[in-house]
Amino acid sequence: MKKIFLIFIVLFSFLGCEKERENNSLIIAQNGGPKTLDPQMYNEIPALFITKQIFNTLLTTSEKGEIIPELAESFEYVNDKEIIFKLRKGVKFHNNEELTVKDVIFSFKRMTTKPGSKIMVEDIKKIEEIDKYTFKILLKKPSAPLLYSLTYPLTAILNEKDTMEKNDEVAITPIGTGPFIFSDWGNGEKIVLLSNKDYFLGKSKLDKLTFRSIPEGSSRLAALESGEVDIATSVSSIDKGIIENNPLLNLVSESTTSTEILYLNLKDKNFESKEVRQAINYAIDKQSIIDSLYLGVGKVADTIINPKVFGSYQEGKKYEYNPEKAKELLKSVGKEKGLSLTIWTNDNVTRTQIAQIIQANLKEVGIDLKIEVLEWGSYLQRSALGEHSILLGGWVAGTSDADIVLYPLVHSASAGGGGNKSFYSNKIVDEYIEEGRKISKIEDRKKAYKEVQTIIAEDLPIIPLFYKSDIIGVSKKVKNFKFAPSTIHNFYKVEKEL
Repeated sequence: MKKIFLIFIVLFSFLGCEKERENNSLIIAQNGGPKTLDPQMYNEIPALFITKQIFNTLLTTSEKGEIIPELAESFEYVNDKEIIFKLRKGVKFHNNEELTVKDVIFSFKRMTTKPGSKIMVEDIKKIEEIDKYTFKILLKKPSAPLLYSLTYPLTAILNEKDTMEKNDEVAITPIGTGPFIFSDWGNGEKIVLLSNKDYFLGKSKLDKLTFRSIPEGSSRLAALESGEVDIATSVSSIDKGIIENNPLLNLVSESTTSTEILYLNLKDKNFESKEVRQAINYAIDKQSIIDSLYLGVGKVADTIINPKVFGSYQEGKKYEYNPEKAKELLKSVGKEKGLSLTIWTNDNVTRTQIAQIIQANLKEVGIDLKIEVLEWGSYLQRSALGEHSILLGGWVAGTSDADIVLYPLVHSASAGGGGNKSFYSNKIVDEYIEEGRKISKIEDRKKAYKEVQTIIAEDLPIIPLFYKSDIIGVSKKVKNFKFAPSTIHNFYKVEKEL
């Protein structure tokens, strides 16, 4: 009898610990799942949102936007093309391997071969090892945005041994140094991370993070209201009131650094004339998209660079909604009849609705627009190959610097997988972007970026639609959640009431 009683006590204690662990977990619902958890592959928010928790970068930014060390202990410019970094000592990867300069050098070499990270490190000539914890970055030319690039999850540091053992396949088995350890992929629909008790900054308050993919907005909201999830991102504007009126929930509504855009593939002969591209811009009623789908939360975009981002030029050419002007432009190049186009969007309900409004707008000026909805992985891969005609998408300026927008989206070196899915090429634009990278004076950089935005507003390889805000529903049990304008939120300091 005594033995049975002891077994009962042990079992009760075990279940109690499991219950406490489950209570001390956070479940986050996103509107889509990642294609991969390889941090260097794609500049896609569903993935970076998660890899941010698993990996670290050499540098990070403070709440004031200042660049500060993360895996680095310190960094110092020797001159405008040489930077010496010292690594923190004793930092461990999740496989218990210690972080050394060899891992950094390996990671940077790897970055040059991956589509997402390649453009972030193109200004690096080589990295020289000084000792086990010290190295020097040598630049091809002065690079003002480099330090900002080294704060972005695309430049995360991987473990050389682990990555080589996996033959460079880390998509669903990532190993980082971050506050959370990857546990389960769940087909990408339910990804589980566990707290890293040996994290170099100290263990997180949470024991477990679960990221769930719930594409349908009403289902995401229902999961939040029922307590099935603790945080729901990308909440529909129409549902703001539901969250505000729920005594168990908090509403977070903030402007982001992202811009919703249309890529016009210039390899498509329909877009040879800039008059056609401009006509499409005049034909789209952007304010109606904001009003009908976002209940007025958002702002019509005049440039691809969000106003919250350094280098945004908001005084350039405007394309106000003007169907008659669109018809005139189409007629001027003999395209007033019979123009048939296709727009691709990923499998996101709101994006599909945006495409439908654009479809109706273009029909008014004589353009027949077919909508094709692609699964996220196919959307990324096929658009990188240039198989699309028009692509509806968005771009987040994760580093809050104009270079992270202009170099990927309109520099010729970034065509395809690098981000330039318009396949736009303009030598003058390339030169201004490169000049903006070289010079350090803030005003001179602004002038260079103004010139770029002035040119592309005329050439229009990309149509800016609107600047997005993000609406997030958060359980009142969740404490210390800090909104990141990049929408790549950090959960290390988040707590949850038990």
